[in-house]
Amino acid sequence: MITGYYAVDYQVHSFRSHDGSASIAEHCERAVAIGLDEIGFSEHKDFDPCDPVVDYFHYDAYLREIEAARQVWGDRLRIRAGVEIDYQKRFEEEIAAFLETYAFDFVLGSVHYVDGVLIMTPEYNRDRTQQQAYSDYFAAVIDSVRSGLFDVVAHLEYANRRGLAAWGPYDPGAYRDLLEVLFEEMIARGVALEINTAGLHHGLGTTYPVEATVALYAHKGGRYISIGSDAHHPDQLAHAYPHAVEMALRQGFTEVCTWEGRRRLAKPFSS
Repeated sequence: MITGYYAVDYQVHSFRSHDGSASIAEHCERAVAIGLDEIGFSEHKDFDPCDPVVDYFHYDAYLREIEAARQVWGDRLRIRAGVEIDYQKRFEEEIAAFLETYAFDFVLGSVHYVDGVLIMTPEYNRDRTQQQAYSDYFAAVIDSVRSGLFDVVAHLEYANRRGLAAWGPYDPGAYRDLLEVLFEEMIARGVALEINTAGLHHGLGTTYPVEATVALYAHKGGRYISIGSDAHHPDQLAHAYPHAVEMALRQGFTEVCTWEGRRRLAKPFSS
């Protein structure tokens, strides 16, 4: 049970994502049981035709399930309908058209692929040094922010999920110049930084991004923090939420971002 904080999880995946392993209803039932105030579903939407799940997401069915859940739990839990879009620059027009067609409460932008290749895989790393592998990833994240399509940069430094095994220890200081550019672009557009706790249940022992990177965002003047567990099963819901909140508080953040109809709101961490 989460107590003492305004408790949210703004990255949750149900069966409406190709890799989800529970229904929206099951997640909401668990959210109420553990004391969440808000849950933000962020189903995967991909645009690369080479991806086998490119057409998996179905908006109308998703919204029907969201509305059904609101009828049951809406008096105890704010339920937000979001989407996590896998960004590649060459699909910007398709992403923009999709977001003009379908309404969401919030939109996460994430980078899993660079130039059609999954980051930090042997194919991706084959002709790159460690510096180039991470730099190309950060350049793609910068492009995603410059596109103006997203409300949140999701799981920044997600490259570490495979990068630590491929290249060894990660030092954000080696990419400070790129991170500063990224944060300047985010701040100019009011894009939030997500503290994603999935690295803690992936066994990496750290969040995406690491705390030093959150500190740099704060130092540059960043104001907006989102928190998500990247839960694909209810057991992962709000995983290590107090850890993420304490990290944010140490860096001077006092509020967590929430959204409705792509309008950014905020709630004080302390309840």
